[in-house]
Amino acid sequence: MEREAAARREFQRAWLLWVALLAVCLGLVIGRPATGSPPPDATGPYEVDAFQAEFHDEASDRSLEVLVLLPLTAEGPLQSRPLIVFSHGFLLVPARYRSYGDQLASHGFVVAMPALPMSLLGTAHARLADDVRLVVDEMIRSTEDPEHRLFGRIDPTRIGLAGHSLGGKVSLLEAVEDKRIRAVGVLDPVDSGSPLLDDPERYPSVAPELMPEISAPLLFVGAELGSVLVALTPCAPEDENYQRFYEAANPPAIEITQLGVGHSQYVDGTDQDSYDPCARGDVPSTWVRESSARYLTAFFLHTLSDSQAAMEWLDERLEQDEAAGRIIVRRK
Repeated sequence: MEREAAARREFQRAWLLWVALLAVCLGLVIGRPATGSPPPDATGPYEVDAFQAEFHDEASDRSLEVLVLLPLTAEGPLQSRPLIVFSHGFLLVPARYRSYGDQLASHGFVVAMPALPMSLLGTAHARLADDVRLVVDEMIRSTEDPEHRLFGRIDPTRIGLAGHSLGGKVSLLEAVEDKRIRAVGVLDPVDSGSPLLDDPERYPSVAPELMPEISAPLLFVGAELGSVLVALTPCAPEDENYQRFYEAANPPAIEITQLGVGHSQYVDGTDQDSYDPCARGDVPSTWVRESSARYLTAFFLHTLSDSQAAMEWLDERLEQDEAAGRIIVRRK
């Protein structure tokens, strides 16, 4: 009897040890990050669906056309994805930044690219920030509407803003007030107002005055030649450029200066533009756009999708590009 009891106890111990070992192995497999996904410098694993939406603000009787990009699998659009609102530069249109939207959407982000109402003399920056908030509000409302094409597509707790030039400033201005914003990545933002009208309410200065109010992680990609005078005024004056935003920002923040690069080289199609009012270097615009899109993709994968691998990729790529003499990086 004692021998049988001892054998049962030995069997039970072996069984418990095997179960514990199996649990550990399953835990390692389940907890391990997915492998095989393309890195941020490649097109992501998802197809991209594009459609036009129109959002209307009844209080101001203001309507916005928005290009929406959705990540797709073979089974259809992904569910509960991070949202990025990308704002274009002064007097430009979303189509001139489509390469950024496609890159981000291919990595699993829902991207909204509004056509912000602008004119040469009638563009109030504070109103444009309100327009960005309208897009955020309406995208979230749409994802909660069972009848809407966006139903269930967006996670309202993971929202990022991006933009170029004035669109970068407007994104930062919106992040000052909207605490739902979890990350902001901008391309050569400019804090300038109207050269003909001094109106702090229409053209509020963001840096340094308002930057301490932004607590979200920040990425600034800037053009070294943005402050070089070509016409009447530099496209990104030194006292109002990306460096001033970075210096006034709370940590964590990353500043990437792209050497020999001009302010307009972030825009799709600038290789074919016959006239450019901004200084331009010898660096190919294709490299400027592709490298910037990769930086943004890695930054948002880390901040909105909690990807440590993306941050490790960004750290390594910045080190490589800096060693190659292409960029200068500051962090805090």
